[in-house]
Amino acid sequence: MTNPLRLFFAASTFSFCFGDASIALADSIYLKNGDKFSGKIISFNNGLCIFYTNFSSAVRIPIADIQSITSKDQYHILFANGEQAIGQLKSALDNRTLLESPTFGELLISASKITQLTKAFQARQNLDTSAPDQEPDDDTPNNSYGSETAAQPPLDFLTGSTVLLSPGEYEMDLGIAYKQNRLQYALPQAGYFQRSSYSAKQLEFRSTLRAGIYEGIEGYLSAPITYSHIQDVSSNEHVRHADAWNLADIAFGAQYQFIDESADRPAISLTFDLSAPTGRKRYSDTFNSWKDPLNNGSGHWSIAPGLAFVRTTDPAILFGGVSYQYYFPNTIDGYHVQPGWVLKSYAGVGFALNEKLSLGTRLSYAYSANLKADHEIIHGSDADPIDLSLSASYRVSNDWVISPGVIFGLNDDSGPAALSINFKRHFN
Repeated sequence: MTNPLRLFFAASTFSFCFGDASIALADSIYLKNGDKFSGKIISFNNGLCIFYTNFSSAVRIPIADIQSITSKDQYHILFANGEQAIGQLKSALDNRTLLESPTFGELLISASKITQLTKAFQARQNLDTSAPDQEPDDDTPNNSYGSETAAQPPLDFLTGSTVLLSPGEYEMDLGIAYKQNRLQYALPQAGYFQRSSYSAKQLEFRSTLRAGIYEGIEGYLSAPITYSHIQDVSSNEHVRHADAWNLADIAFGAQYQFIDESADRPAISLTFDLSAPTGRKRYSDTFNSWKDPLNNGSGHWSIAPGLAFVRTTDPAILFGGVSYQYYFPNTIDGYHVQPGWVLKSYAGVGFALNEKLSLGTRLSYAYSANLKADHEIIHGSDADPIDLSLSASYRVSNDWVISPGVIFGLNDDSGPAALSINFKRHFN
């Protein structure tokens, strides 16, 4: 299954890398309404042709609207009826498409009946490995449309919104996040310099392994460790503090892209996340409630099915998703606790600036229902946080990507802002 997002970024990269490359553009497409495009075919699959034009922009053309195709390149051609051929496409006098094939000679074909075009050199790469000594020609382009290459922008802002890894590929993501919250006011009756303050700081180290399992399916396993420090100051005479290193809740899950993007619909993925209560969770008494920020877990198993959507629209890519999280009840500190269900949603947009750098932003909203303690609803325990995140991804080398980011809480339920940086290593 070819990921259309990768094809979109192949087109963007072509534009950034070559600028005014009209001398290299030798393809033409004629539409049934009489329009003509000159440029370069970037992808031709899933009912959609992505075409790089002489005006340095990528256009999306439904295959059903194409009358004929002309190209100087040799293509492996797949038709709607399942037949295949290899040859060069040209326009005949009646604006139909002429296929020049070394096997079949010259044939008139209907361009709208073509379901997939693949460069002939790519088709050779997919031949039986029984010919290990087979080498491509020296002038064969060294890129593969429809797969992520080092020349394409990093797609990290799409993680969790679509399947990015092919079968056999995996990546290790090492992330560091820091957040801090402080309340402070003066104590003039205790002295001019006296302060009352309460601060909580947390540093999180998160390692995440993602792997392509089958075509269109990838899975992940995430294990975070946190260091938390709390200081409660009533005055210089009354200072108390606490800190702790703890393993937080381990999360794992999978994503399945069951609908590819086409001219009429976005790419749609089914997500499923599972969280284990490996983190610290305590319901402290009043005297020890100041230690609550040491908690770094929910204390409950949870499951979260959801849907994610991705849509390319030159020069941006839109993405979003919605999920429902259910927590299983548990007994903690003698209380039978049932957390409220959580409905999560997000929407974002990303831009590829060049083959090494991309930017993304995401707006998230969630609603958490009231929890139950000993089967009694605790009114006022609901929450609806709203967050805005900004991120950048920079490809340092073929296998390494660095992604700094910041998350801003837009209301009181969101908590303090957080800074993060991720180091991702890709393996084939």
